[in-house]
Amino acid sequence: MIRRPALAISALALVASALASGAGASPVPGRDQPPQTAFEESNGESWTSHKQELEFLAAVDRMSKRVEVDVIGETQRGRPLHLVRLGYPRPDRLASSAEPTTLFVCSQHGNEPAGREACLKLLRDLAFTNDGGLVDQLRKQRILFVPSANPDGSAANTRENSKGIDINRDHLNLVSPEAYAVSTVVAEWEPEMVLDLHEYGPSLPPVYDDELLYLWPRNLNVDDQVHDLAKAFAEEHVEPKAEEAGYRADEYGQYELADQDIHQSAGDGDEGIARNAMGLRHSLGILIESAVTEDPRNGPQELTSEAEVNLRRVDSHMVVSNIALDFMRQRGGDIDIATAAARELAVREGRNQAGAVYFGGADNQEPAEEDVLEPPPCGYAVGKDQMKTVGDTLVGLGLKFDVDPKTGAGWVPMAQPLKTLIPLLLDERGTRHSVAAGPISNCAVASR
Repeated sequence: MIRRPALAISALALVASALASGAGASPVPGRDQPPQTAFEESNGESWTSHKQELEFLAAVDRMSKRVEVDVIGETQRGRPLHLVRLGYPRPDRLASSAEPTTLFVCSQHGNEPAGREACLKLLRDLAFTNDGGLVDQLRKQRILFVPSANPDGSAANTRENSKGIDINRDHLNLVSPEAYAVSTVVAEWEPEMVLDLHEYGPSLPPVYDDELLYLWPRNLNVDDQVHDLAKAFAEEHVEPKAEEAGYRADEYGQYELADQDIHQSAGDGDEGIARNAMGLRHSLGILIESAVTEDPRNGPQELTSEAEVNLRRVDSHMVVSNIALDFMRQRGGDIDIATAAARELAVREGRNQAGAVYFGGADNQEPAEEDVLEPPPCGYAVGKDQMKTVGDTLVGLGLKFDVDPKTGAGWVPMAQPLKTLIPLLLDERGTRHSVAAGPISNCAVASR
């Protein structure tokens, strides 16, 4: 039987509370009830379709003043990409660094639907909750959702988008419209935490049998404070609190046998992966994976009922999402200070050509000597044709650059908050570089 951990928000309880208290837009009982997802209505028998998702979002948007739904892009198949903003009594219209912000990115891989279902449920629950702590959080902090980060993949039940691009490897180059849309949200709102919801499996139970897995940014270019806060959140909050709620949790990529670590994978610092890219942009980028494999330890129902497995997959994401919201209620101010300090440090280091740049390695893997650039350049000279290739990406990442109106060539200075992205994108030594631009070490010459 599916567990209902106390940590998770109960949708029915919140809806009943909202109706009783007149929260949100005061829906009329019996006529204008807060909507349920198609997944909820089927009790886990079927996933919410794209059409049903659009109807659901429209209903929540109409019924709750706390919600605004924006279109932030469009897929290759013409499906809209949405940003859902929540706040109390209404969400802010303009971005500002004055308040901590949490962003949920849901189901980047289209064949991993549980994260999307959890996000739809959670944003609805927040839109109508009368819980004092959550309402106060909505008043003081921003909560954002990209509820379906890969609508084409979801419709086709494929990992990639309709062009065969793995969106969760595209958060530096921004080739896909989906990754580009997420990037513009991060550039505008500068979230303190980004929770990226995925699924894993089928797996081999003896070595990888947890119901929830987590991982933080491992890229060595991530600011130390941001890295340490993200790792602490994962290890000291997600794991113990998820297990208190009844879900076994562990580090993603850590295979075990009889409680002994026997193999480690997926621990790299790939800058195209969301958790790393968000860390490089001074957010606590957190990967969460729920297990798709049925597990008899959860009761015999999981062996006979696919719906029971589906409900557990979604519920485990709900638990972790609420752990994240609770963490932001407690530590949001501290995280805001740390991320702001990271941005200021990046500008100083870029101006002074300080702070090594790493083209390889991770927080669990020493970089090769040739992968360490120290001191870094003061900026990169980008040729005319290179600017045609990379210009839109620079804009989507929120990077500052200048273009010579006569020659069309560009100049990207390192003295800016997102300076760690620049070499990874523009230097030929970067694993995922878009162009091989020219690093400039003589800043006095470059500034003329």
